[in-house]
Amino acid sequence: MTKSEWSATNHKKMELNCKALYIIFCALGPDVYAKVSSYESAKEVWDKLEVIREGTNDVKETKIGLLNLEYENFKMNSNEDIKSMFNQFSTIVNQLKGFGEEISEDKLVQKLIYSLPESWDSKKTTIIEAKDLK
Repeated sequence: MTKSEWSATNHKKMELNCKALYIIFCALGPDVYAKVSSYESAKEVWDKLEVIREGTNDVKETKIGLLNLEYENFKMNSNEDIKSMFNQFSTIVNQLKGFGEEISEDKLVQKLIYSLPESWDSKKTTIIEAKDLK
């Protein structure tokens, strides 16, 4: 079918596809753009970007598993200050959320408090007694 034979619906779909491609391409850096610029539909580009960002489903599941393990084993190092500990914790949690993992605020607070080292025991006890962690 030639372009002159397209219906109004086909023209509208093509127009929307071009707009979507333009928006996506404007948001990409040169390295990523080079990987997806040959695709003709916004859906193809989006699917490829998902694979580039998250990997295949197997890779995604592996990343989620590793992040969950990192979350479960998270502890504050003895030579670490509270700010860098919190930044590291936030990074792990944000990555998990980026993969669609849901962790309640209650669990996050509990994990953070119990991740503090023994030298913080008196402070942990004070926090736990002063606030209802739920």
